[in-house]
Amino acid sequence: MSNPFSKIISIPVDTAALVGKPVLSGGADLAKQLTALVGGAGGGRYAAFISYSHADMKVARWLHRAIENYRVPKTLVGTAGDRGPIPARLRPIFRDEDELAGAAELGPKLQGALARSDALIVICSPTAARSVWVDKEIRSFKTINPDAPVFALIAAGKPGDPDTDCFPAPLLFALDADGELDRSQPLEPLAPDLQKNDRNIVKLKLIAGLLGTPYASLYRRDQRRSRRIAAALGAFAFLLIVVLSGLSIAAFTYARMAVQQRNEAQAARKLAEENADKAERRAWLAQVAAQEVRRLADEGNSCPPP
Repeated sequence: MSNPFSKIISIPVDTAALVGKPVLSGGADLAKQLTALVGGAGGGRYAAFISYSHADMKVARWLHRAIENYRVPKTLVGTAGDRGPIPARLRPIFRDEDELAGAAELGPKLQGALARSDALIVICSPTAARSVWVDKEIRSFKTINPDAPVFALIAAGKPGDPDTDCFPAPLLFALDADGELDRSQPLEPLAPDLQKNDRNIVKLKLIAGLLGTPYASLYRRDQRRSRRIAAALGAFAFLLIVVLSGLSIAAFTYARMAVQQRNEAQAARKLAEENADKAERRAWLAQVAAQEVRRLADEGNSCPPP
């Protein structure tokens, strides 16, 4: 399979510069070029691309594992979602761990991943709102995939607060044909807040969006699955308690039997010692009696005849 990025390297300088700056210029034309060069020429699709500031690395790692490890309920697999048949798993998820401080623009790796991603997830925080790279990834994704969904979750900060605003600007406004913010078209991103909601709820809301299925339906199925797992664990725990109780009773019984046998052995040993002492005394008395008999016999022999 040919490398799609070899075409980028071999194209003229001005077009290469255009491809190198997908966010800031050439919006519609660039989307077509990147889709043709990167999206269709090789490499698998990603279920989602996670965009985040490296200050939110822990949240990104958790979210990455949580989505990829989630098993879609069997009753939903293959049914029609908002974006086609629902898959059994949401894999793979793209999450880049490389620092971009030394780069001037998004590299081919990120451009290719953005072009091949079915959705974008933005981890929002005050640091992410100020991140140049999060800004570029959102703009680039919206330009390349104008019809693809963009989801967000709040890891830190408060939307609209002057000091702790957490939404990057491209989430708050639509983009024009050149990839610039169109402030005449404000957007209202809906983002579950990790600071207020349980992680499992946040995870399920994002997964429901990625699958194109109602959150309530997914939540109910997840609750039923959790109850089944809890019931199975409860039954196993009960069985374990019964087994341990039986083992404890058997151990107590054997211990009592061992004590009884020890007491019997001690009593038998004491009786044997007493019998041995009595036998020794009888032997001594017999010896004394024999000596007395011999003495009397000797005295009788020494007496003069009448």
